Amino acid sequence: MNPKMTAVMIAAAVGLGVVAADEARAQGGTKTTKGNLNLGISSGEPKGYAFLLPVPPRTGGVHEVHVDLRPDDTQPPPDQWTWHVDQSAAQIKSATKMTWYAQASCPDNLTLLQVTGPAGTLTQNPLQNPIWGNFATQSFTVDTVKNVCEDWANANQCDILAPGEDCELSRTFDLVGGVAPASSADRLRLKASCSSGPLPTLDYAPKMRLHCTRGQ
Repeated sequence: MNPKMTAVMIAAAVGLGVVAADEARAQGGTKTTKGNLNLGISSGEPKGYAFLLPVPPRTGGVHEVHVDLRPDDTQPPPDQWTWHVDQSAAQIKSATKMTWYAQASCPDNLTLLQVTGPAGTLTQNPLQNPIWGNFATQSFTVDTVKNVCEDWANANQCDILAPGEDCELSRTFDLVGGVAPASSADRLRLKASCSSGPLPTLDYAPKMRLHCTRGQ
């Protein structure tokens, strides 16, 4: 009833995963393939709209990311250590990949459906009108994750070998795209057009719970 379409991704970055609509419904958005938005075809009358909705994790709540911090050098006293995020950029990109639901419809023909975010641009091809489904993409930048955790750790240097009330080993941040300490780059932008003209361009702010933990 809602056939999965094959598609080609036009992306500004490598490694963007997408989820076919029927796979996401059956497996909670955990199976990814390489391609574009890869949306299915919806039934109903064309209405002239386009929107995104975040798909919650299978466990419920908000998307969570855990980051480890390590000292650059352990020769100085612990309360003078400089901290850095231990995960690689590729690991952070993978950890910040979230699932979104997209839907669009035109009163005539849908001519463009495109999402731009921290990982680049996803463009739906081929286009069907109306169209809907799930896709997955990196939703926060690597810089935001690293800056938030490293700024906290380095602004609160202490002896982690003797932690107490004045020496936190971990801190949790609830981030919203476009709101400090996140940046305006941590948003998704949806563009859609019909034969009769473009639909309003919309920005979406993802939410993420970031856990920063210091260790040796």
